[in-house]
Amino acid sequence: MRKRIKLIVLCACIGFFAVSLYGCQNVVRAQRDGQEQVAYRQEMARLIGKIKEYGVARQGGDFFVIANGGAGLLEPCELLPEEDYRQLLKRLDGVMTESVNYGWDMEMDKPTPAEDQEEFHQLLRNGLAAGVVPMVLDYCREPDHVQTSYREDRYNGYLGWVSARRELDRLPREIPERDNDFSCHRLQEARNYLVLLNPEAFPSREAYLQGLAASNYDLLIIDAYYGDEPLTRQEVARLQKKPMGGRRLVAAYMSVGEAEDYRPYWQASWKDDPPGWLWKQNADWEGNFRVRYWQKEWQDMLLGSPGSCLDMILAAGFDGVFMDVIDVFYEFENLAK
Repeated sequence: MRKRIKLIVLCACIGFFAVSLYGCQNVVRAQRDGQEQVAYRQEMARLIGKIKEYGVARQGGDFFVIANGGAGLLEPCELLPEEDYRQLLKRLDGVMTESVNYGWDMEMDKPTPAEDQEEFHQLLRNGLAAGVVPMVLDYCREPDHVQTSYREDRYNGYLGWVSARRELDRLPREIPERDNDFSCHRLQEARNYLVLLNPEAFPSREAYLQGLAASNYDLLIIDAYYGDEPLTRQEVARLQKKPMGGRRLVAAYMSVGEAEDYRPYWQASWKDDPPGWLWKQNADWEGNFRVRYWQKEWQDMLLGSPGSCLDMILAAGFDGVFMDVIDVFYEFENLAK
């Protein structure tokens, strides 16, 4: 796997607040994309449900799904009918939102404007009331900002983590906030978490695994691969044990709204002769391509066969999946307008 920098922020703030600007009631439920009539938000909610049901059927009832950038789905509107909204809340275990307190506009330590914070809080409160774990990832280094972030998250009932690096490629030196030696068997029990998506800064596979295993986080969110090789079931089991012997959760990264040209499924010919589900390159992240996530061909690559993304994650014994680029539906909705 070629060297890359993994950041979770993709559509970030621009797409997130588009709905606030236009209002759900002013946008038609289905728009044209080529020859298709697509209800973009509804299709994303249904894909999340499909992933959850598939994982539970094969891994058991404790399998969980976290949607990064999915907070915009936490309110019903004309683009997300009430029944789809209710079904989504039944299947969604956690939703992550970045830069709720700090890290606005991709700038370390930059405070998030109050009006934008309130938008985040309103949606996250909807999730919290429905039993969805609201997760916050802030980016800051100033000690007072770090403490403020954790304090605000605790006050609001959020599961928070503060990263000093947007690359998400290092283990923090400090012990986890709300450090916990006891076992964590469900996402709702987690007191802290770590996101480490780029392991290439570690000198070796063993150093990477050893560092993660020695940490005391309740939840690890990591890539399913180190280099070009997926983590084995034995390696994942090693990470699921805390230093004091307690159980912890380990979730694998899976991009739902973008294809990545360093993944095993990628075919070199697609750049010149793209399949119908491949939409456009992400101008901000080389090698990432937006997808028409509702199309069967893309969903078949995500799940349903031994070589698909989710099936490989399940085979390795991960407890759950961290679904990224959920908010790509905003781009399609805005394009349709």
